[in-house]
Amino acid sequence: MKVLVIGAGLAGAEAAWQVARAGVAVTLVEMRPGCQSPAHHSAEFGELVCSNSFGAL
Repeated sequence: MKVLVIGAGLAGAEAAWQVARAGVAVTLVEMRPGCQSPAHHSAEFGELVCSNSFGAL
């Protein structure tokens, strides 16, 4: 079995990590650093781009 995860935000990075920990081959695809939206401030995976993820107002 192979798993493809699209997007290396918080959920995608966690999903890829959990799949890999389970011993399944996983490919994680991210648009950055090749393409970056105005919400992104780094080229790193798992960047928090929305404070509402934690229930902020």
